[in-house]
Amino acid sequence: MADAAFADQARPTDRVGRALDGISRLFAICSGLMLVAMALMSVYSIVGRAFFDKPLMGDYELVQMMSAVAVTMALPFCQMVRGHVIVDFFTVRNAPRTNAILDALAALLLAIFAFALAWRITVASFEFSRNNDASMLLNLPTWWGYAPMGPSFFLLGCAAMYTGWQHVRGARA
Repeated sequence: MADAAFADQARPTDRVGRALDGISRLFAICSGLMLVAMALMSVYSIVGRAFFDKPLMGDYELVQMMSAVAVTMALPFCQMVRGHVIVDFFTVRNAPRTNAILDALAALLLAIFAFALAWRITVASFEFSRNNDASMLLNLPTWWGYAPMGPSFFLLGCAAMYTGWQHVRGARA
């Protein structure tokens, strides 16, 4: 059923596009698996709390960390299939070429912010690791939650650059 939502979206045929598409799909699958694990963990904790008075200790910490990672890992795929929300109220009457240029500018802006976030999150990961920062209940190292986000935002930046370039190429045609 999810494939039907992206059926009209052609997969890239060039080498860079295929690589970015494949890696972003892998990240999205990992994101989905993480969400399933999180749901199972929550069910376990709720059942344990309700029936045995033994919830999973630190479930809120784990859900918080896993949610952030899952969301960031899904973003590159969303960019590759052009699945981000677009409010075209002001651009619906524009020529396709104008919209392609605006989409390319938006993708460039997204790439700039994604690369900046990748850089800062990576720096934060190393600082958290060096400072031995940990969660309150489980004493999990904080950098574990940040480490997967750096590559995810970097991949998002690469995907945004690629899709932006595709918009520029489409505007020239």
